[in-house]
Amino acid sequence: MSRALLQLRRITSSGRFVPEIDGLRFVAITSVVLYHLHGFVWANRVAHDAHDSFRAMAQHGYRGVNLFYAISGFILGLPFAAHYLSGGPAIPLRPYFLRRLTRLEPPYIVNLAICFTLLVLASGASVRALLLHIGASLVYLHSLWFGQPSTINPVAWTLEVEVQFYCLAPVLAVIFRIRSRAARRAALAGIVLLAGIVQTLYWDGPARVKLSILFAIQFFLAGFLLADIYLVDWNERPAAHWPWDLVSLLCWPLVFVPGDAAVWVCLPFLILAAYISAFRGVVFNSLFRNQVVTTVGGMCYTIYLFHYQLIPAVLRFSKAFHLGSGFDAYFALQFLIYAPILLLVSCLYFVVVERPCMSRDWPRRARYRIAGLFRP
Repeated sequence: MSRALLQLRRITSSGRFVPEIDGLRFVAITSVVLYHLHGFVWANRVAHDAHDSFRAMAQHGYRGVNLFYAISGFILGLPFAAHYLSGGPAIPLRPYFLRRLTRLEPPYIVNLAICFTLLVLASGASVRALLLHIGASLVYLHSLWFGQPSTINPVAWTLEVEVQFYCLAPVLAVIFRIRSRAARRAALAGIVLLAGIVQTLYWDGPARVKLSILFAIQFFLAGFLLADIYLVDWNERPAAHWPWDLVSLLCWPLVFVPGDAAVWVCLPFLILAAYISAFRGVVFNSLFRNQVVTTVGGMCYTIYLFHYQLIPAVLRFSKAFHLGSGFDAYFALQFLIYAPILLLVSCLYFVVVERPCMSRDWPRRARYRIAGLFRP
């Protein structure tokens, strides 16, 4: 790995680095970025003869959020599954929650401060009017309090759902106490299926419900299923077989295919199959383990925090540039202009703010440095 990529590589305080997970993060963040970019570009297009061939798939790029939920289920479920299923060490709750706080909170707080400042200075928003919104966003309660995504950073609503899962994960993980593998996985699959069915029946429910874990729980539990398979069936060393590449070719397009309620109910299982094939395939596994892919995937948190705000800023200057009269070519050009700017901003923020927070002992080192400023 080159020195530049090493400086951008995610730090794993647990010592367990699973490159395929960062590869899957790459797919998730790319689909979300394309989804939001497509929405802005479509609204600001100057291509008059706009074709619709790409629109149907791009409109479902929001499912990258569901991909993230499944990854979180796997990452947080893995140590609990190792404890209950493999006799691994117990997970003390105080360090568990403290680690979530020290790892994710500082980059989020700095991002909210930047977004708040830009809203006030660039958009002329009222400081007084935004105070309640930034307060609710800081404690991950904006969606529950206001019934809508954060005014400060609209994409932060998914982070609120993630925090709800972090709090529930130790309780949900007791399902790994079921000793029978068949019964345990049947219970998980049954809950996943039931959650999807109930959600489709109450699809027009209140925004506070739809923006909560109640409309996302099945994707986290799909990650639990993957953690179970990863530990018990694969012993953390999945073997590659080329038929799983065929599964990837089938499942990945279906994850983003337009569809009705049936697709929503099946989506967690499609994601699970796609993730298993990412581990077990030959060609696809090499793609998900690629160093550039895993490096960008490892920066997904920073990219996610900033991608939405950067789109209108870049389009303000780039929207006048276009290729031909078709929308697809226009969108491709806008992406080629926007993507390097997003990566540059994200790399800077990742190195300066997020990556240092990945070290488990950074609060202790920060205290020593601050104390040193006041020593003779």
